[in-house]
Order: sequence, then structure tokens, then C-alpha cells
Amino acid sequence: MHSMEKKKEIISKTAELLSLADGNTEITTRRIAENAGINPAMVNYYFGSKDGLLKEAISAMSGGHSTDAVHEQGGSRKAMFDLLIRACDSSNQCARFGLRQDIASFSGDAFEISSKLIEMKGIHDREVPDEEDAAAVFKTVCFLMTASADPEGFAVYSGMDIRVKGQLRLLVSKQLDALLGDVL
Repeated sequence: MHSMEKKKEIISKTAELLSLADGNTEITTRRIAENAGINPAMVNYYFGSKDGLLKEAISAMSGGHSTDAVHEQGGSRKAMFDLLIRACDSSNQCARFGLRQDIASFSGDAFEISSKLIEMKGIHDREVPDEEDAAAVFKTVCFLMTASADPEGFAVYSGMDIRVKGQLRLLVSKQLDALLGDVL
């Protein structure tokens, strides 16, 4: 099997394993390897570490940060909402499995998502976002990703448990309303 196909298969099998895991399930390299039908050394070979594989599997589970929504939905509020929900879900899943992002990958993800949102906001507003718009989008994305990366801490601070889908959707909706200038 081609190495890229094998890598995708391992990611897929790991995503299946993660989706079935409860809060008490330990995800070990050995368990991942058994589930994917591979030698445990292949995890490090293809992904550098178990954490690297878990992050890719979580990203695959949340649909990544696809740019398709920018073009398919013309920068609609729903497309922006969906992108933010996927980003928060990804950060939340990383926290669930004890994965911490280093500052470089966090910043890279925040910048990538912000860039897409700025493009969507321009389509939505029918104008080119200025530096103030870009800064507001970046701050919002960083806030949501940080809150999602530490949902327990955020619950203590805010009283909102964003591990509950309805509360996460409410928080993202309010933040998006603020970005788009709609009534809070």
C-alpha cells in the first residue's frame, strides 16, 4: 500500500478509536496500532509521535479548517459559524485527550482560521476588511480556541460548560454576532 494511503488509513482508524473512547479510555500507541493493524513503530514513523497522530485524527474528525465553505456559501454567517465550531471542537477534543498545542501550532491554526474568517467577513460585508476588522477576528479566534483548549477552566471563569454543544454554539454565535456587528 502506498505510504500516503497507509497514513490516511491510520488517521481514519485512529479517528474511529477516538470517537468511541469515553473519558476513562486511555489511548496508547499500542492500542492505536492494534486498532489500525500496524506495528506500533509506524505511529512514530508516519507522525513523529502518538500526539502528532492524535492531532491529525482530531483534525480529520472535525473536518479540518476547510476553505470550501468560503466559496460554497459565499461568506455566509453559517459558513463562518461552522468554521468556528470546527476549530473549537478540534481544540476541545485535544483537551479531552490531554494534548497541548505548542505556541507555534496554536498561532498557526489561529492565523489560518482568522485569515479564512477575514475573507468570509469581506464577502459577507461586501467590502475589504481593514486592520481593525482583522485584529477583531484574530482576537475572537484566539479567545474561542483558548477557551476550548481549557473547557474546565473556562467553565469556572464564565459559568458556561462549552463541552456541551448547545453552550458552545451559544458562545460562538454571540462572538460571531459581535464580529458582524449584529445585536448581541
